[in-house]
Amino acid sequence: MPAHTSTSGPALTAAALGSGAQVTAPALAGGLRERQKHQRRERILEAIRELLREHPDEMPTVERIAELAELSPASVFNLVGPREQQWAALCDGLLLELDACLAFAAEEDPREQARRVVGETVELFIADAAVYKHLVNHCEGSGPRLQENPVPLLRDALRRGQAAGILRPDLHVEALVGHIATATGGALRHWAAGQISDAAFRMRVRFAVDVVFAAGASEGWAAQLQVPIRRRQRARE
Repeated sequence: MPAHTSTSGPALTAAALGSGAQVTAPALAGGLRERQKHQRRERILEAIRELLREHPDEMPTVERIAELAELSPASVFNLVGPREQQWAALCDGLLLELDACLAFAAEEDPREQARRVVGETVELFIADAAVYKHLVNHCEGSGPRLQENPVPLLRDALRRGQAAGILRPDLHVEALVGHIATATGGALRHWAAGQISDAAFRMRVRFAVDVVFAAGASEGWAAQLQVPIRRRQRARE
């Protein structure tokens, strides 16, 4: 009869785990510590968000953050850092949310694809306005990072427009994408400063896409792609 092999010692065998490698007790403990560290860090970031939602005009103090996260002020510094690093961590979290938000299937119409990219981006900001307005206004460099995030998807939409014959083949796609990103970034900063409404924010980023497609339209598509531009001009008269 084969000898029985115990898996209750300091190492768990590969057979017990169903994998090709041994996992030692220290490794398991280290993994648990990292998970707990991550959870505490997320509690800190969520505490910052909650404080910004409750008091959007106030800068959260380390003491209030620690109290809400049920941790010590030292833990806030150790796990996230001082204020600048707190803003950077919030910005990183927003970029991850934005990546997930924009991970949708391509629309058949390239212009609708580009509209949806900027539209979904705007809706993410508006959904947690107090947090993201504070972030844009106080985190140096957050605006450019956020406005550049949708660029690859916008580039893809414009190139698909060229391939479909909707846009002229001689267009400089990077320059047009840059126009949309710059217009979106400007609208974001004006919205964060309270200079334009949510509705105006939505309208301005959508209009930036419409302008680019109308300006770059091929001969057969020019009339159709200029309709939104003419409609807005009539509304202003």
